[in-house]
Amino acid sequence: MQYHISPTKTSNTRKIPITERVYEVLCKQRKSYFVYADEYIDGKRNFVFHTQSGKLIKITNFDSELKRVAAVYNETAIHKIDNLSCHILRHTGCTRNAEKGMDMKVLQYMMGHATPNITNNIYNHVNEKRAQNELLNMEKRWKNKA
Repeated sequence: MQYHISPTKTSNTRKIPITERVYEVLCKQRKSYFVYADEYIDGKRNFVFHTQSGKLIKITNFDSELKRVAAVYNETAIHKIDNLSCHILRHTGCTRNAEKGMDMKVLQYMMGHATPNITNNIYNHVNEKRAQNELLNMEKRWKNKA
């Protein structure tokens, strides 16, 4: 088996900004392995997620682990997790950033979408509670401007 880095759908390389805290967590995660892996794949290195033997984790293995964690959580949870995968986390991240007011063009860039339609119509989920919270927030903003 050989690893390679697949191009993005748009074939563009983008740099995604992260906070200092996220950087620290990723560095800590990388150092947490017993075997310090430093593989080069397509000229890139310093990958974060490895197995205990130092091999890179495949997306299918990562998704399987997420499902296992959800199953353990669901054994005692009141609110169950129906489905969990890397892709579901991508949808959740997009929605939470939108809820916190991230500029839509910035969110589109960070998601790597060519158009805002994909970001807004597929990844950014709205429910009744979110709509109600947004109305309350708007009301507060209107009062502050008066």
